[in-house]
Amino acid sequence: MRALVALLLVLLACQAVFWQQTHGIRPQLGIVADAPSVPAIKALSLGDDQFYFRWLALELQNTGDTYGRFTALKEYDYKKLSEWFLLLDRLDARSNMIPSLAAYYYSQTQNTQDVRYIVDYLYEHATRDVAHKWWWLLQAIYLAQHRLNDMDLALKVAKPLVNKDVPVWAQQMTAVVYEQRGEMDDALRIMEAIRDHAEHIPDADLRYMEYFVKERLHKRENTSTR
Repeated sequence: MRALVALLLVLLACQAVFWQQTHGIRPQLGIVADAPSVPAIKALSLGDDQFYFRWLALELQNTGDTYGRFTALKEYDYKKLSEWFLLLDRLDARSNMIPSLAAYYYSQTQNTQDVRYIVDYLYEHATRDVAHKWWWLLQAIYLAQHRLNDMDLALKVAKPLVNKDVPVWAQQMTAVVYEQRGEMDDALRIMEAIRDHAEHIPDADLRYMEYFVKERLHKRENTSTR
């Protein structure tokens, strides 16, 4: 019995010494893994693109925050993230999970210039199917204006919104961006084009458009007479 107790104490002491020497060792974990090739993910999906898409999307959502660690967004490689976003669109371009993750989570990075990757991705994602994905262009406009302070990029993102399949109020954002750039004539041209060519304009939108045109024409006339 004493021999057994002694053996247990020796094993316990060995375990304590082992923990003391190794508890500070951490595995060398990356934050964002390299994105595989399209043929690779097609092969690994085993014919079930939807299941594999959901699996990879969940991993992308939690990357950097696994195994008891937390990683600030400024530490992420946004070039790699954008490659993952585009890759997952190849599995499912209709899902809103990836653009939601990009626009509402990863866009909050402390490294402001990384937001450009988010805007570029949202633009590419949305312009493939503007009729169903116009919402993400609006999010990209906001990020370009208020995070990047890049009005040229905001205008690039806004232009595809002038589309008969996009709600009228969202199309008007293109005119708003032109006005914020100080390009009043272009803003009026866009608003008048929407008014003249839209198949159906809700009363509230029509009243706003008429107000916008009259107000901007009045401002332009006042400016020209000074």
